[in-house]
Amino acid sequence: MSDILLSVIIPTYNVEKYIVECVDSLLRQVKSPNEIIIVNDGSTDGTLALIEQNYAHLSHIRVITIENGGLGNARDTGIALAKGKFLFFCDPDDVVGEGLVSELKTVSEKHPDTELFCFNSCVYEDGNITITSPKVRHEIFGVQRPQDVFARLLRNGSYTSAVWNYAVKREVVEQYHLRFIRRVHEDHNFTLSVFMKCKQAWVSRQVYYKQRIRTGSLTNSTKGDDFFFQRYDAFIHSYSTLNSSLAKSERRNALEKEYLIHSFRLMIYLSLYNQTPVPEYVRNAIRFLGRNVKTNNAKEWLLFNRPEIFILLQNYKVKKEMKGAA
Repeated sequence: MSDILLSVIIPTYNVEKYIVECVDSLLRQVKSPNEIIIVNDGSTDGTLALIEQNYAHLSHIRVITIENGGLGNARDTGIALAKGKFLFFCDPDDVVGEGLVSELKTVSEKHPDTELFCFNSCVYEDGNITITSPKVRHEIFGVQRPQDVFARLLRNGSYTSAVWNYAVKREVVEQYHLRFIRRVHEDHNFTLSVFMKCKQAWVSRQVYYKQRIRTGSLTNSTKGDDFFFQRYDAFIHSYSTLNSSLAKSERRNALEKEYLIHSFRLMIYLSLYNQTPVPEYVRNAIRFLGRNVKTNNAKEWLLFNRPEIFILLQNYKVKKEMKGAA
């Protein structure tokens, strides 16, 4: 058994403005024999020089440079190098709060069957780290079934497929050969698989992750047709994983319904905020996959049975919101 509790994997590409702040936030708590693996994904700016200048002397920081291949490929490279009991994927322009490693260590010792370590997160505008808004919000804490954690996040609207919102046992990742593979939306199926395959989770009360929102990032820019089709393709792949991971039951039906509602609403909002029509293949999927869903209220019924009307109503809401923000 490895003495390394945690391997932090950071994929980096042209983030010279942020990488030092990110790594420094981790170094305050990630001590040897824990490790930080920085995968330089073919950066063309000063990212690599800054990493070497600031961290080359530290034995528990490993730096590898690869040809540019996207976030998924960089994370997969990190997985292949990792030796820790748990894996934590950190984005290079974000900040990690103190206490994550110490709580993970305590939980690992007191509850050795824990395979998934979850925590809360927040977002902040670039340059304003003291002003934050909640991102992922957990409501029940301690030892739980991962599928129950997943369902509650879907219901409260704060679920994200982002892999920085948990640490997962490397043993699970290797046992089920979980990899990112895809270049865009690479985290959707990975995260859903983690929640489906893990048997025990620990949910912390703490906010350990601060996501930076910056102009020009992939998550905060105008998106083209390829983005939306790949996002839809990631949804189909993930939905298939959910179906194949659980035996048929009322519990699985409820989880499928929550995931469909979450995914369709998100794809609709992505299009509306992008000021582009909701793709026809999304509308068709709503009709087809929602045809047997038992709805509990008017909004759910409208989404699955009259998606065009649902989209029109949401478009009115989004336009009003964007006009107020202008």
